[in-house]
Amino acid sequence: MRAAIVTEKATPARLGSFAEPQPGPGERLIHVLAGSIGPTDLMRANGFFGPMPYPYIPGGEGVGRLDSGERVYFGHSVSPFGALAERTIVPQAEIWPLPDDIDDGLAIALGISGTGALLPLEEAHIQPGESVLVLGATGALGQIGLQLARLLGAGRVTGAARNAAALARLTAHGTAEATVQLGTGDDLAALKAEAGPGYNVVLDCIYGPPAEAAIRATAPGARIMSIGIQAGPTVTLSLRDLVFRSHIGVGTGQRPAAERRAAFERLLAYGQSERIKVDITSYGLNEAETAWTAQAQSPHAKVIIRP
Repeated sequence: MRAAIVTEKATPARLGSFAEPQPGPGERLIHVLAGSIGPTDLMRANGFFGPMPYPYIPGGEGVGRLDSGERVYFGHSVSPFGALAERTIVPQAEIWPLPDDIDDGLAIALGISGTGALLPLEEAHIQPGESVLVLGATGALGQIGLQLARLLGAGRVTGAARNAAALARLTAHGTAEATVQLGTGDDLAALKAEAGPGYNVVLDCIYGPPAEAAIRATAPGARIMSIGIQAGPTVTLSLRDLVFRSHIGVGTGQRPAAERRAAFERLLAYGQSERIKVDITSYGLNEAETAWTAQAQSPHAKVIIRP
């Protein structure tokens, strides 16, 4: 079958031919309609999570059809197979039905990215009128996080990221009330200038130095929910920075499938009512290497590949 294949460490996925997947016990064959690339796929190809079984097909999540014709969302493809192929195999627990009125791109965005935003925001227990900051706001996860924060009761929602044009789109679309451009000088001063009395909740998609600055711009009682490390895997803080604040590293992908599926179904309800929208960039399978490069350059959108 045709697939996008990673053949060695630190190389992009390229179109090639791969063996047909053969489902084992508890697994199902999926005929892929669309698969996605995300930051984690690039980190895995670069060896961040340890050795990989080269060659392999990247992309854990996507939308496809079962042999019965039923359209489904799927995640956690069984290695060495993945979503960037004509077919893949997936554990039964990771295959979730889709309503007809949710398109492929939005369904994929609501999977890993959407649940990655929803679960920490729910666990932050946003109170009506509170101020919420989203770090890494221009990516798919950040875009969803901004919209969910408002749906969960936030009074003011601020997006922070490095790209000025992408930030401008957030305010133009009404996704954020305010934005802060990071990486242009003093991030702490820039965040504090917008924060007023301080942010009550931070959804931190990038960690590293921007998270340090954000924590220091929070109000007493703030909850900082960290879920990504694109800006660096560590922060340096004093105890004073954390007094009367909670800083939590939130894991979502490692949670039981039933918990993630329930969160996904809550997100589908928002998506069906058109209360969540996400920028999507689509490529064909023959454009896999181009799509891989686009993801590496931070596309400010969910990147999907259609076989």
